[in-house]
Amino acid sequence: MVFALVLCGLVAHAVALNGSFKTMDDESSIVNNQNLRSFSSVGRIFTRSFFSDDRTYYRPLVTVSFLLDYQIAGLKPFFYYLTNLLLHLADTVLLFFTFNVLLKKKSLSFPAALLFVVHPVSWEAVANIAGRSILLCAFWQFAAFLLYLRYASRSRLDPWRKAYYICSLLAFSLALLSKESAVVLPFLVAGYEYWMGHRHKGRILTAQAMGRILPFVAVVAGYLLLRKLLGVTNVAFWPSLQYLVFGVLTFVSSVLVYLRIFIFPVDLHFDRTTAYFTSFADSGVWLTLAAIVIFGWMAGRFHRQWSRRAKFLLFWFGITLLPVAQLIPLPAHAGYAATADHFFYIPSAGLFAFFVLATRTVFQRTIRRGTISRPSGLLLAVTVFVYFTLIAIGQNLHAVHELSMFERSLGYDPYNTRVRNCYALALAKVGLFADAEQEFRKVLAAEPWDTRARIGFAKSLCDQGKCLEAVFEYEAISDAGNMQDLLDDNLKYTYDVVIRQYQKRLEQEPDNSRLHYSLGVMYAKTGRSREAIREYLQALRLDPRSRPALYNLGSLLESSPQPEKAVVYFKKVIALGRGKDQLSEYAYRHLSKIYELRGHARRARAYFRAAEKVAGKK
Repeated sequence: MVFALVLCGLVAHAVALNGSFKTMDDESSIVNNQNLRSFSSVGRIFTRSFFSDDRTYYRPLVTVSFLLDYQIAGLKPFFYYLTNLLLHLADTVLLFFTFNVLLKKKSLSFPAALLFVVHPVSWEAVANIAGRSILLCAFWQFAAFLLYLRYASRSRLDPWRKAYYICSLLAFSLALLSKESAVVLPFLVAGYEYWMGHRHKGRILTAQAMGRILPFVAVVAGYLLLRKLLGVTNVAFWPSLQYLVFGVLTFVSSVLVYLRIFIFPVDLHFDRTTAYFTSFADSGVWLTLAAIVIFGWMAGRFHRQWSRRAKFLLFWFGITLLPVAQLIPLPAHAGYAATADHFFYIPSAGLFAFFVLATRTVFQRTIRRGTISRPSGLLLAVTVFVYFTLIAIGQNLHAVHELSMFERSLGYDPYNTRVRNCYALALAKVGLFADAEQEFRKVLAAEPWDTRARIGFAKSLCDQGKCLEAVFEYEAISDAGNMQDLLDDNLKYTYDVVIRQYQKRLEQEPDNSRLHYSLGVMYAKTGRSREAIREYLQALRLDPRSRPALYNLGSLLESSPQPEKAVVYFKKVIALGRGKDQLSEYAYRHLSKIYELRGHARRARAYFRAAEKVAGKK
């Protein structure tokens, strides 16, 4: 059965091995990650955030897995995807043995595990290298839970019993170091003890069960303390209770969508998002509330007919969704919640097992009634698995071709600026700079504050030879934050390109004063003051009345060892000015500062008053 599970998983997902590094997270976490170059960086990996530019994610084991891949295969994406696929297969095998314990029969645990391994809802985790975090977390979380089940099923006299428990705690620690969502495992263990363990009447959990759960809680406390000591503590909260309610209702509405997707997965796409509810006037809010009421009524009405096992499997689905339930905001982009397909990777295991359990009950009843025969039921089951497998293959084919994956996603979700940003970057990567420019424009039209998009937009302009426009876009970024180094590098490169363009044009038009002035501006921006002064002087030789050249020349000379040389140029700016123009105001202010530094207080005050007058101030 294990071999059959592995074989089916390979059939469904092996296509993904042909993928390349993608522009979402692969560039920062793998391609440009210097921590992967040597094992000496392991200590640094365990003391820093997953993305070095924030303090939100702490996933050192994921980076270590990338480090191992890099040391084995360098930057060959095939091996990174192979690791993802092997992890998915390993997760399936662990689930198979877990279901053997929970469902008691291999005739139930095998189809449940088979659903998990071939269902296309797993595509995003498997077919994108960045999905490694959820795959690795699932591996250790499933291992921890399976080891706990082994521990709980052993006799107290069994010498291996404590070893299972200790290994379960260790695996849980490794799950937490892979992804934050593993924090729900103590609740999963508590749910198992409540529904499937031994408990006395009138008590939720026995004292022994509580004692077994507390060490898992202690591991969580230690994990949180470690993050606190490392400073990886960035957490956003909702500004009010109303926002919290709308956020959770938005999440519930996305769960309803996924309940349909588990049966009819026809619209799977990368980085799925859901628009946040913002008002009780939204009909979606009331439809979601109605669904909650109906489910609550059904649970209250029929819960006595459900087995403890079925209740626990539904609890598995619900509790493992808790980290992404929007209790803490998880926005994808402005106005939209992140509800990505990979969020349902671990929760789907409980739902698939419940589905198999419920399907068996239905089939047994229909077979007894003669509505359907066993061969017909088996044929239907095979058809369902083939159907899911074919969709998974198709989805992985889309994932192999990065542009196709992004285009499909934007077809379903055209307002997803994060995907559109990545689509634009991918277009630029293959040399389609004009198309990339248009996509960046769409992102900036929706989110003008998006620094990454503006940098990408400017780069696409530069790649098309529109370097001056690129300079204007780069310089419009007032605070690049953690992208400042990238901005500085791109701006320096663009300045150099523009300088070469001006130099080439001056070879054909040596008497063009505006070209000399513009070249001087570029030299000044790159800190080449001597060359800038030379070009400004040349511009003034050709056009002595050029006030911008006079002003810029004065500004450069002001910071020289002899600032008094700037005075004559600032005075010329004023003399050539007409009325209350800005250049005259600035020239007066510079003169005020120069005379103040030279100890001429009266002249300094006179020029300052003149500047205020030109500026129209009292």
